[in-house]
Amino acid sequence: MVHRFTKIREDRRFQGAVIAIILLSSLLVGFQTYEASNKYVNMLVFLDYFVTIFFVIELSIRFLGEEKKSLFLKDGWNLFDSVIVLASLVPVAGSSVLILRLLRIFRILRIISVVPELKALVEALLQSLARCGYVMLILFIILYIYAAIGSMLFSVDDPARWADLGISLLTLVQVMTLSSWETVMLPMQALYPWAFVYFVSFVFITAVVLLNLVIAVLVDVVSKSNITK
Repeated sequence: MVHRFTKIREDRRFQGAVIAIILLSSLLVGFQTYEASNKYVNMLVFLDYFVTIFFVIELSIRFLGEEKKSLFLKDGWNLFDSVIVLASLVPVAGSSVLILRLLRIFRILRIISVVPELKALVEALLQSLARCGYVMLILFIILYIYAAIGSMLFSVDDPARWADLGISLLTLVQVMTLSSWETVMLPMQALYPWAFVYFVSFVFITAVVLLNLVIAVLVDVVSKSNITK
C-alpha cells in the first residue's frame, strides 16, 4: 500500500497536476480582488473548495507514501506544506475574512516544495544567510556611522530628513536604494559644496561594494549546491 502511494507521489503527471492546482489557487486569489456578479463569486468559492480538497488529498498521499510516518513532519518542507494546507481549511466567515484570504495567498509558495530546482535554490539561499549576516552587520555599522554624521551636519538645514538618528537612517535607506537620492543630496549640495563627498561615498560603499559582496556570497553558495550538478 505504501509503495502504491509512493508511486503516485513520484509520478510526473501527479506533480504536474499539483503545480497546475497551485497556480489555479493563486489565480483565484487574484480574481477575488475584482468586483464580480454573484454567479462568478459562487463559482470562485466552489473552485476554492475544490483546490482545498485537492491539497488535502495530495498531502495525504504524500503522508501515506512515507515509509516512516513519524519522520514526515520532521522534514521542513513537509511541515511547511502542512501548515499552508491547514490554514486553507479554516472556514472563511465573519470579520476574519481578510486574514484568511491573505493566508490563502501563501498557497503559491507551495510551488517551491513541488519543483526540485526551486527547492534546491531556496535551500542554497538559506545556507547563505549566515554568511550574508556578516555583510548585513557591516552595512548596519556603515549606516549608523553615516546617519550620525548626517544628523550632525544637516539637521539644522533639513530637519525633515536629518532631525535625529532614526530619521537619518530612513533617509539613508532611500539614498542606498537609489530612489530619488539626488533630491536628498542636491539641497545639501547647494548649501555645502563638499556635501557630494558624503553622499557619493555612501552610495559607492553601500549600493556598489556591499551589494557586490552579497551577490558574491550567493553565487558562491549556489555554485557549490546541487543546483549546478
